[in-house]
Amino acid sequence: MAAKIKKNDIRLLWKKYYICTPKFTTMEERELHRQFKIRISGIELGKHCFSIDCDKEFFDLAGIEQLLDGRLVLRVEMEKSEKMVDFQCHFEGEVVAECDRCLAPVTLPMNFDERLIVKLVAENYRSEEEQEDDIWMMDENTYEIDLFHFVYESIVLALPIRIVHEDDADGNPTCDPEVMRRLDEMNAENTEKEQDTDPRWDALKNIKLD
Repeated sequence: MAAKIKKNDIRLLWKKYYICTPKFTTMEERELHRQFKIRISGIELGKHCFSIDCDKEFFDLAGIEQLLDGRLVLRVEMEKSEKMVDFQCHFEGEVVAECDRCLAPVTLPMNFDERLIVKLVAENYRSEEEQEDDIWMMDENTYEIDLFHFVYESIVLALPIRIVHEDDADGNPTCDPEVMRRLDEMNAENTEKEQDTDPRWDALKNIKLD
């Protein structure tokens, strides 16, 4: 069974990517990033709803190299209280990725929910024990919350570890037939090479060891 990707691993990849590659340098990139900065200071308590499109521009800017194209609509219900902001996030749409088996594009429907809780605390408040994956501690005087990395993380974790075309009703792969034919030929060639051994080595198989 494939190992489960942990959020801490995703955060390390994110940090490594952005330390090595400067981002948000052009006007278009900064404008795209701005959509994910949600103002919380001075707004009324209660629920607020909004939506954000996550398309190829976002995938490229976030460094999600697995995704070639697609569009996800992120619908957010934000509930603000005196000391907390609760984000209920729903992602829905399709993304296009490369098939791990035949390398042809494959369309993946996606429909999932994520939740982020932001606790607003005093500026000098520090407690490592209360830091969790989906709970952020932020200064109570914070003006806005940047959801860019949270959205990136949510999409990456929702992707299957192995991306392949679905099999048909008979259990046969629906991958590119030419690629599959070539793979079958390569497998047959490898099998023949394994069976075609040096007869001098075959003679050693009959030696009995006490």
